[in-house]
Amino acid sequence: MSKEQLTIREANIEDRANIETLWKDVIDHAFKKEGMDAYHNPLDELDFKMNQFDQAFKKKTSTFYVAYKADELVGTIAYGTPPNRGILRRTNNALIDMVEIGSLYIDPIYQKKGYGKILLVHILEALKEQKVDTVCFDSIIESSKQIWRKIFGEPTYLIPSEKHDFTHMIWVVDVQQSIINLKKQH
Repeated sequence: MSKEQLTIREANIEDRANIETLWKDVIDHAFKKEGMDAYHNPLDELDFKMNQFDQAFKKKTSTFYVAYKADELVGTIAYGTPPNRGILRRTNNALIDMVEIGSLYIDPIYQKKGYGKILLVHILEALKEQKVDTVCFDSIIESSKQIWRKIFGEPTYLIPSEKHDFTHMIWVVDVQQSIINLKKQH
């Protein structure tokens, strides 16, 4: 999969309906696959994510990107400062000034085909151009954690959930080294 086969661009408000559909599909798929729907409502997660998207246009704290293959939305990714409230709470605000990468959602049809890596490289290269040296991101989804460990190594923070049977993992990674690691894996 090459970047040329995708159109990656900054999201605009006209992308909202496509993003909502994609995120609903991805969240439903992940929650069912991971058994998370037993303790967390996927619609609550979708509402939270859509609120983040809407706030990005109002407050300019995040930048969302979309990846289209022809006219089909394949995936999204975003970066912003400060990191999400879960990262801040679980690190006692240690990462408050750091750029967070998030909202990496790939349509289940396109998962495990390299699209996520393409989006990660794209956003990391954009951040490198902005002179950002270090970023953070998190995951509670087991299948995602396996991927992140393979690419980025062990997480910087491991925080067991007080209510549920999972560990919240947070990575703090070097932008340049992450680009190198991702490109090696293509």
